[in-house]
Amino acid sequence: MSRIIKILIIMVCISGCRCPQAEKLCITSDLGRYRFLSFENLPGPPGGCLATYQDPHGSLVSVRVVPERPDLFGDGGVPVPFEKHFVYRRRAGQGTLVGWNSGGVGVTVLLSDKAVPEGPVLRAYLFKYRSSVTAEVDRTREQLDVLRQKSLRRPKDAAVHLELARKYRKLGDNVMAAQEYHISTDADRMCFDCYLEMGTLYRELRSWDLAIRAARRAAGLRPENPVPVVLLGDLFYAAHNGQEALHSYRAALELGPGEKEAQRVSKRIWELQHGKYMIELLPGARKKRAN
Repeated sequence: MSRIIKILIIMVCISGCRCPQAEKLCITSDLGRYRFLSFENLPGPPGGCLATYQDPHGSLVSVRVVPERPDLFGDGGVPVPFEKHFVYRRRAGQGTLVGWNSGGVGVTVLLSDKAVPEGPVLRAYLFKYRSSVTAEVDRTREQLDVLRQKSLRRPKDAAVHLELARKYRKLGDNVMAAQEYHISTDADRMCFDCYLEMGTLYRELRSWDLAIRAARRAAGLRPENPVPVVLLGDLFYAAHNGQEALHSYRAALELGPGEKEAQRVSKRIWELQHGKYMIELLPGARKKRAN
């Protein structure tokens, strides 16, 4: 194929029609009761595709396939079994977001109105892209067994308990993860990572008071670090405490977070300055407070 023809194919793909390379990643046919609805090329790099399907009742499933191994879901995703496979799952509005890696490919499936992973679309993509999460779960369980034995020999080693907390969390066992975070902080009151990660875990569990307490401790240990201060802002924002969120976000900006985080924080500050989550005192209360 000549170079000119290759360039023309690339230009046509960018313009919005189906790229043969991208189309091979997605399934462009009906899957069980789900009718194939649409196909879209994703801009690169990394590129990839987005395919949408619909069942007779109007329920939608969107599948994104990218030729890379993305970080799946951050704090919110936990491994769950689906038939013979493990996949990562988290809630997404009224639906469920499912994801897994397969070699050098990342797959995410948005089930618009399902509470659990299910259905022929998910089954078809798992047949096409075998999940590596199953092997990751097995590896994590083996590592967990080794760490448990190590913790018996070194019960006061905060680093061991911190790693245990991380492994439990990766497996979705948040109760045991919280317990290990607390053991790690009992063993080392100066463990910054222990308090910071404990704060993010309690944020995920929506235990705002415990999360704020842990984040404040982390911020006190490293006052020059913007990460726990941003976390405090996010926690107060999620708890609808506008004044404290504004105070934390302003303090975080002064510490110089990364460019992307600074933009997000600045947007939050603008929202709060324009009244979001701010308590408006009634005239009588204002007068009483002034006196």
